[in-house]
Amino acid sequence: MAVITKTHMLGVVRRAYGPEQAETLSGRLPDRIDLESPADSALLFELGLTPDRLFSALGGEL
Repeated sequence: MAVITKTHMLGVVRRAYGPEQAETLSGRLPDRIDLESPADSALLFELGLTPDRLFSALGGEL
């Protein structure tokens, strides 16, 4: 089970997209996010927080 905290996810979003986006998403994320849970994965996808998009926004190359 790969679980991360809301605080950790918001830190990643803040670095990738800026503080405004992190603030916007803050109310929509659960306190604990299970990366292997279909429900949590669907929520992250709906919010545009896919691994590929985050990696790209942080300056990584695929």
